[in-house]
Amino acid sequence: MTEKFEKRRAARTDHVSPLQVKDLRSGKIYEARMINYSDSGIYLGSDGVFEKGTKIYICIQHSPYSLSSGILEYYNGEVMWRKELKRSLFKYGYGVQLVSDSSKQDLDSNTAKKAKDSRKHPIKPSFRTIRFGSQKGHSEGTTKNISTSGFFITTEEKLEVGQYLKLNLPTTKGKREEVIGQIVWINEEGFGLEFKAV
Repeated sequence: MTEKFEKRRAARTDHVSPLQVKDLRSGKIYEARMINYSDSGIYLGSDGVFEKGTKIYICIQHSPYSLSSGILEYYNGEVMWRKELKRSLFKYGYGVQLVSDSSKQDLDSNTAKKAKDSRKHPIKPSFRTIRFGSQKGHSEGTTKNISTSGFFITTEEKLEVGQYLKLNLPTTKGKREEVIGQIVWINEEGFGLEFKAV
């Protein structure tokens, strides 16, 4: 086991952060936790069972790759190895390599650049009160950050992963547009919402 760590090309830094991991083959979403990271990958714990080579989609709320705290980020990754954990909250530990978009090949080993290339959609802070409708009725929350694929909303409303919500968002032309979103992960602050085609 020690030999595996000695062969690493990049130094790892401890960073504990809650994650949600989506298996791109099955579509299932699992709770996970980042334990440490390097400029090219992360080590995480999860109860989900992923084989070597499995392509996954990782949602990180407190990303170590972000220049701002509390930013929600998405990454594509590939499982490189798995080990069973004995004394842990999770059953398995995984080594995951972050995968860059093929259209954005970057030979620079700089952490921020690699993270940017691995990120599916750039994210920026956005603080605005927003109303959303669910099967339970209408609720209110505050956006924390936004990208072209979705955003993170802080709220006290109790919702579930996989649930669809209807939102009425202002456009740049001063009008309002109805948007459908699906909750892809939840934590104690709120939820990550991914936009869906109407």
